[in-house]
Amino acid sequence: MMAATSGLFSDLREIKKQLLSISWLCRERGLMHSVKWASELAFSLESIPLNELPSMPALTEEDAQDLDAFTLAKSYFDLKEYDRAAYFLRGCKSQKAYFLYMYSRYLSGEKRKDDETVDSLGPLEKGQVKNEALRELRVELSKKHKARELDGFGLYLYGVVLRKLDLVKEALDVFVEATHVLPLHWGTWLELCNLITDKEMLKFLTLPDCWIKEFFLAHIYTEQQLIEEALQKYQSLIDAGFSKSTYIISQIAVAYHNIRDIDKALSIFNELRKQDPYRIENMDTFSNLLYVRGLKPELSYLAHNLCDIDKYRVETCCVIGNYYSLRSQHEKAALYFQRALKLNPRYLGAWTLMGHEYMEMKNTSAAIQAYRHAIEVNKRDYRAWYGLGQTYEILKMPFYCLYYYRRAHQLRPNDSRMLVALGECYEKLNQLVGAKKVFLWTLNCGTT
Repeated sequence: MMAATSGLFSDLREIKKQLLSISWLCRERGLMHSVKWASELAFSLESIPLNELPSMPALTEEDAQDLDAFTLAKSYFDLKEYDRAAYFLRGCKSQKAYFLYMYSRYLSGEKRKDDETVDSLGPLEKGQVKNEALRELRVELSKKHKARELDGFGLYLYGVVLRKLDLVKEALDVFVEATHVLPLHWGTWLELCNLITDKEMLKFLTLPDCWIKEFFLAHIYTEQQLIEEALQKYQSLIDAGFSKSTYIISQIAVAYHNIRDIDKALSIFNELRKQDPYRIENMDTFSNLLYVRGLKPELSYLAHNLCDIDKYRVETCCVIGNYYSLRSQHEKAALYFQRALKLNPRYLGAWTLMGHEYMEMKNTSAAIQAYRHAIEVNKRDYRAWYGLGQTYEILKMPFYCLYYYRRAHQLRPNDSRMLVALGECYEKLNQLVGAKKVFLWTLNCGTT
């Protein structure tokens, strides 16, 4: 395994060139999260001399014809004027302009949906708000797909549209196709990660043998709580030459957080803050650790620090919410988690944390709604399933309680908290054989 991995990373200079090239291609198309990922990774590698730097992609005849419209539309797109960008891209023929046209329409629909969601976020009565543009986009992209006219970016967008319409099987196939056509686009791999529910599914996917697949596997192992495998992957990536990557360091910290090795995770996060002091990503996870340890001064410092950097980021709001929660000011904490959701209604952590605050305030119906929203965003969030179990336990509804604890246990099979809750639930239902099995398992697992 290690030999195979090292073979993929034998030419780091070539990998750096590929990262710089894909960063440029993604930037042109407004895929800024993929730009950031590629740029951070490229920054961790040695510099390349001027004469070896990759050249900008050559313009096609169609690119040249669409250049004026594309340049204008991209300026509107960058200012989040998505409808305006799409208007000026109508009729453009080049792949690049067509992608930006369709992506602008998609983001316009998402923005409308988020605005409507925020308007109804008051007492957590969010209706089933949908992106109305999705069906039209699916029809148009489907025609292009059948005619084999979609490039790697087009396939990525088609997959996103299918996933949003809950057409999971079709989306999975399209994302796999996209990884073969354009393996270096990190956004596609992340989308694929959202659709893979367990390790077994991975075996049936035919993915390209590209170095980026190692990052994908490490990420998906972290997401699926296969932490030992994840840490092995990240260590092999560090050994392959990515020891300076802040992305990998942050992922390792998250992995240790997931197995509740709090001291190790705190140590890595503190090191990460020294290397990247203005980083906001993952700082909500760092604040969860400070909260669990009851480190009020450190959490207060982190909250103030992030406020100075950007007070209107979801992570900042979650950190402040955790700070107020630690001070037992639960109404204020819930207010900041709501503020995070107004900034991004799909932000998983805020829904779960808000559920915890409503539990503290004895508002079980609001807690249930918050946890359910968390599960809508990510069915693998064991904390939301566990929270629902606790809520129904308070409501003395043990059969519901058992269902939710079972789901939490499936996601975290060796977590003693899930096992103890499950065992106690079986006991209350007088299912003593089940309770005995679970408690024996708890003893074997120990505390994780």
